[in-house]
Amino acid sequence: MKKLLLIVLSLAMAVSITGCMGTGGSGLEGVETSSAADISKIKASDYSNDLKGLEEYLIAVDYIPKKCKPTEMMYQVIGAKKGDRYNYTVNNSAVFVELYEYDPENLNSDAKRVIGEVKETGKFHILPGDTSDESTTYEATLSDNGKFLLIYQGATDNDDLKKRKSDFEKAVKEFHK
Repeated sequence: MKKLLLIVLSLAMAVSITGCMGTGGSGLEGVETSSAADISKIKASDYSNDLKGLEEYLIAVDYIPKKCKPTEMMYQVIGAKKGDRYNYTVNNSAVFVELYEYDPENLNSDAKRVIGEVKETGKFHILPGDTSDESTTYEATLSDNGKFLLIYQGATDNDDLKKRKSDFEKAVKEFHK
């Protein structure tokens, strides 16, 4: 059963890689680190406190390209209420962002496990108890209100990209805290 689930998840991730097609050399819609809007001038409180509102906010502050369309993820596997994935480039480096919404008042056992692991270690395992398989382990950031989970994967090989990731994580953590 675990192998079947892993195969299904792998196929879903492979299919989702095709998101945000653009005209750039990589085939993905792109942004530059210099293009980020002044986040202090855009209020998170102007956006609804749900996944759609978070995504609209991240687009407004230029952390996600405006033309980039999300791919719905298999959010139920980690006990989330909703989940989307965005694939794009930052300074010509591929970035994969997954955003999930939870209902903190109604967490099932999968959600409690994932959120607990993220709070404790900053990462979680797709399959319960499978802590030895790094291919099913993801670094994640939980919002301060416990409602949103971010998985940000991409190049951080220079200071601009590291700062971009850090700023993105901060924006998610502080969204409607």
